[in-house]
Amino acid sequence: MKKIGMIGAAVLLAAAVAGAAAASDDTLFLRSAMKDRVNPAIFGIWDITNNAMDDNGGIDAKLMNADKWAIVEARARDLAQASRALASATTIRANAPGDEKVDAGAVPMSAIQGYLDANPAAFRALATTQAEHAEKLAAAAKAHDAAAAGELVAGLDGVCESCHSRFWYPDQ
Repeated sequence: MKKIGMIGAAVLLAAAVAGAAAASDDTLFLRSAMKDRVNPAIFGIWDITNNAMDDNGGIDAKLMNADKWAIVEARARDLAQASRALASATTIRANAPGDEKVDAGAVPMSAIQGYLDANPAAFRALATTQAEHAEKLAAAAKAHDAAAAGELVAGLDGVCESCHSRFWYPDQ
């Protein structure tokens, strides 16, 4: 019994050490982060705001209600958090191991990794800009400020594109 207890304790200790090592590995897999966190947040914002546009491309406050504003605020906060994670990751990898496949004609993950490795500080700065933009949008949504939120939503695509054009497909 004592042997089993010691073996069990050793297994638990090894698992704890392995878990601590994994927890300290601050590698961000960009493709997964975009697919699982950034895109759902942005699409959640656009789903509400695109359906509340006025004739000038802004947000028509009459087409919004408290629930819609709350969703925009929550998705903007999600985007800010995801963007802060992009900006603060110690190691940035374009993709997780085994997730290299791209559609025909798409930029290979190895090329994207090269762009990231060439200037990680610029990537982090653009991610920080996106986080700040999303935080402003969350504040405007919380205040039900249709004019400010409309301008921020309109500018969101440009914020995204500034990073994509540099790190996802700069040669196109």
